[in-house]
Amino acid sequence: MKKTTITYFALIVLLGVTFYFALTHGASKVSFTNLTNTQLNVLFNIRLPRIFSDLVVGAALSVSGAFFQASLRNPIADPGFMGVSTGASLFEIVFALIFPSMFLGKIFFAILGGCFAFLLLVQFQSRMNPYKLIIVGVALDAIFSGLISVIAPEKNAGMSLATSTWTTTICLGIIGIIGIIGALFLSSWANYLKVNDEELSSLGLSAQKMRLILLLLATILASVVTASVGVLAFIGIIVPHQGRFLVGHDYDKLIPFSIIAGSWFLLFVDTVGRTIIAPDEIAANVLLAIIGGPVLIAILAKENRGKSYD
Repeated sequence: MKKTTITYFALIVLLGVTFYFALTHGASKVSFTNLTNTQLNVLFNIRLPRIFSDLVVGAALSVSGAFFQASLRNPIADPGFMGVSTGASLFEIVFALIFPSMFLGKIFFAILGGCFAFLLLVQFQSRMNPYKLIIVGVALDAIFSGLISVIAPEKNAGMSLATSTWTTTICLGIIGIIGIIGALFLSSWANYLKVNDEELSSLGLSAQKMRLILLLLATILASVVTASVGVLAFIGIIVPHQGRFLVGHDYDKLIPFSIIAGSWFLLFVDTVGRTIIAPDEIAANVLLAIIGGPVLIAILAKENRGKSYD
């Protein structure tokens, strides 16, 4: 069997095992034999929406990170700390303060906020190397985070995977799955962007158009996630980074890997967070930061030694 096939098979097995454990474990253990009404309510109205949110969010953020890295030619590009997610969060919170019950409106404004942050970032792209661009993104993230703290700190703090409901999960699922399917069809464009723009132009391909569409799709995915569960950073770096080691640099393989691995990874992290000190929880964004920090340092160290991931 090919290495890629074995990798996919292992991921699917891990996903199945983690799904079962997440469904049956938490503040209380649930057995599928002799289910009580209370246990049924826990399963279908609390755990299942959260699990499905984990799966869609993990896939969406992993794909978003991979497309950001391909388009910006930067192995540490991630909407979670480049201002895109916090821009989406800022716009979503402002809308929620005015129209608190209109969830679809919050998603729309989150997408507007993400696109606004992305457009600000693009203004600096041609004038800076990839790592200086990251610094600009981090600065934007700090500005948007500060504005959120001033406008509605409790609103942002209260949003997480723990607040997932069927309403948010269904909306997230519909938009997220459509975006993920679109990413599968557009994955070959990320391969084209490895070639310089002049060579692509000579082949009749527009690098600028491909880059813009991939970044727009990545921004929409990250923004929808933010509107549903808040800001989750690092997953868009961790999963594609590991994917390059396991399935290679071909985005036709890396994007499917990111979808499956991202789903499993966030489900695993969230399940660990809510079971390890049950009935209390460790938020997924906290665990992602603990894991993502060392991964980011490792990527930077390898880049400094002249080794590229793309």
